[in-house]
Amino acid sequence: MQFNVAGLLKGAVGATQRHLLDEAPLSLEDIQAERVWGAVTLMRVNDGVWVRGDFRATVECACSRCLRSYPATVSFHFDETYYPTLDIASGVAITLPDGAEADAAIDNHHILDISEAIRQNIILGLPMKPLCKPACAGICARCGRDMNESPCACPQDTGDPRWAALKDPLSPDKN
Repeated sequence: MQFNVAGLLKGAVGATQRHLLDEAPLSLEDIQAERVWGAVTLMRVNDGVWVRGDFRATVECACSRCLRSYPATVSFHFDETYYPTLDIASGVAITLPDGAEADAAIDNHHILDISEAIRQNIILGLPMKPLCKPACAGICARCGRDMNESPCACPQDTGDPRWAALKDPLSPDKN
């Protein structure tokens, strides 16, 4: 997801470019996305290029209960400012502004790469505890059987007998 922004950097402040993206499959370091699609707007600002986009991504997740893989769709919006490392007119090297991250740099060939921003937003959009379905039964802690397919024959845990007195503190047998 790279854009040549040389023409945009030569343009006036406020000049824009709009792009529709649809990438499938997409490998972003530790994320394998089946598909990433959306719209991005690049706008020339005083010190660089402001990138604004709305995206959706389909990635494979592992259910936290049954460990099955399932496709999950993540939606996200991002706003980032990217800064050139070379002056477009003179070719003189420019240092990034204070507080700017290295991945927010437009390279020496005036290529702006939003792949890292896409990767980070996909990671942020993934659920903390992914579930293949809300009623996922998970796997048996004893035998490892997938409880979604069929119940296992393991005996049910009755609990620690030392805690039995606390199970029903209001029962009539108690004083």
